[in-house]
Amino acid sequence: MKNCLYFFFVAYIFTLTSCSSSLYNLRPTSGDIAWIDGREVTRIEQNGLVLVASYEFEDQHHVALDVEIKNRTSSPILVGPNDFSYMAFVPQKDTKSPMIASTYQAADPEQKIQQASLDMRREKRRLVASSIFNGVLLVATIASDIHSSNRNDRSWIQRSNSHYGHAQAYNIIVQKQIVDVNLLRARTQQLEHERANWQELALRKTTLPAGESVRGLLFLPKDAKATTLLLTYYSPADSSAMQLQFSQEKIKSRR
Repeated sequence: MKNCLYFFFVAYIFTLTSCSSSLYNLRPTSGDIAWIDGREVTRIEQNGLVLVASYEFEDQHHVALDVEIKNRTSSPILVGPNDFSYMAFVPQKDTKSPMIASTYQAADPEQKIQQASLDMRREKRRLVASSIFNGVLLVATIASDIHSSNRNDRSWIQRSNSHYGHAQAYNIIVQKQIVDVNLLRARTQQLEHERANWQELALRKTTLPAGESVRGLLFLPKDAKATTLLLTYYSPADSSAMQLQFSQEKIKSRR
C-alpha cells in the first residue's frame, strides 16, 4: 500500500513540476557519498546515530529528501521532522559582499494532515452554501416563470421568449449545481490524496528504540535561488548537530 501511494505521489509531483519554469537537482557534497540504485546517497554517523539522506524530488513548495535514522545507542530516542532544518546559501555577484543565507524548518506532517482535514470540511461547507444559493435561484426562477405564464397582456412571441429564457435559467442552475458537486469531489479527492501522502510517506515523530531505524520523506521549503543547502539534524540523544551539505543545480528550463 505504501509503495502504491508513493508511486501516485511521485506521478502527482511530476505533473506539478512539468508546468514549472525550471527544475532543480540536489547532490550531496559531504558525508560518505555512494551511488545506490541510481541515486547519490550520503551518510554520516555521530555518537551512535546514523543519518542517511538522498534527494527525491521537488514540488511547488518543497524539496523532498529521503532520510533514514539509525539508533545505535543504548537508549530509545524521539525522532521527528522538527529536529531538521537547513540553511540555504545565495551567491552574491559582488565577491566582496557577505554571502546571504536563509534558514528553514522542515515541514511538520501533523500540521499538514490537520490542514488537509480542515480544508476538506471547508470544501463541504462551501458546497452546502452553494447548494442553498442555487436553491434560492431556482425558487426565484420558478416564481418568475409562474408569474410570467399567468400574464395575459403579452403577445405569443413575448410569452415564447419568456418560456425560453426561464428554460435557459433552469438549465444554468442545474449545470451550476453539477459543476459545484464535481469540483467538490475533485478537490476532496486531491486533499484525501495529500493527507494520505503525509500520513504514509513523510517522516513523522517516532520513538525509535535502540538498535532500530526509521525512514521517511523530509519536506524542506524550497529556496530556488540557493546553490548550497546545509541540512542540520539536531540529535535528541546528546543535543549535538549532524550536518550534511548538498549542492542545488538548475537542470531544466522551459520557455
